[in-house]
Amino acid sequence: MAGLIIPAGARPGAARSCRQCRFHGLEGPDVVCRRYPPQVTVVMVPQPAPRVGQLAPQPFATFPPVVPEHVCGEFAAGGRA
Repeated sequence: MAGLIIPAGARPGAARSCRQCRFHGLEGPDVVCRRYPPQVTVVMVPQPAPRVGQLAPQPFATFPPVVPEHVCGEFAAGGRA
């Protein structure tokens, strides 16, 4: 398949998905990868009174969402099955 990257050392048929990785995590209904620190995004949000009409930066930190069945390039055994 074009664009598919198989990690070095991966054996065909070996279970290396997010579900079996120790960095697998859940945040509400989402499956996230906790291999690296959360990604920070800054969103400009409207201000309440008395600053109505003005925007202020609001930082959000989240782990990247993943699809549990995908092959993991940072796989580390020890996760939940």
